[in-house]
Amino acid sequence: MHAQRTYRYTFTLLLSLVAAVAAARTAKADSLRQDARRVPFLSGFAVSADLVGISMKGVGARFANMEIAGRLNMKEKFFPIFEIGIGDCTRKGGENSNQFSCTSPYFRLGMDYNVNKKTNGNRFLVGARYGISGYGYDFHSQDMTDPVYGTYVPLSMDDLDGRTQWLELAVGFETKIWRLLRLGWNLRYKMRLAQSVSEYGEPYFVPGYGRNGVSAFGGTVNVVFDFGYGSWGKKHKGKGNINIGKD
Repeated sequence: MHAQRTYRYTFTLLLSLVAAVAAARTAKADSLRQDARRVPFLSGFAVSADLVGISMKGVGARFANMEIAGRLNMKEKFFPIFEIGIGDCTRKGGENSNQFSCTSPYFRLGMDYNVNKKTNGNRFLVGARYGISGYGYDFHSQDMTDPVYGTYVPLSMDDLDGRTQWLELAVGFETKIWRLLRLGWNLRYKMRLAQSVSEYGEPYFVPGYGRNGVSAFGGTVNVVFDFGYGSWGKKHKGKGNINIGKD
């Protein structure tokens, strides 16, 4: 009899624990659904600038992509984004006097998705971009010696035309610093989709893409000014309303 009572007590305790865990999970799921319903569909917009490209240009790197971006915030989940920039490159050959140069604009259009379920000001982003650039590039080399007359012939090709399209896969993180100010970074894997270049040779650098090749890696560190729902860190009217962007 004592063993039966112990068994019933243990079984009842286990059932109570299971029920408590299930209730907690249900309450958490309901809370997340309610939070999602309280976020407006169009939750705001943001403008940003990449600090990496500016820094690379400042220290005299071989090439740099300097860009700004504008994006929308949809339900704190979807972020359509448009990026525009200037790619700049001047490269001199180490073993000779060859020089490649290119300065042209580029454009990207894409979407990020916030995988963070909590609306606590942090965003874990995955996304994709379609990029395109039409550009001109120059190539200069040391004078060549004419094999017949022995004279020096300059080798200089200016305004060669190129056009490249590519796809980028991105992953990144972004957090709120103060009121409208946010800071974030992302890493990107780039895949060339199509390219047309001059018959005289391919470019060393493609604006917005980087060093020319079948694939490339890149990244940005962004300072973001975020305008929209919860940007100022104030609670909104209504019982139980969430405060997006506030830790």
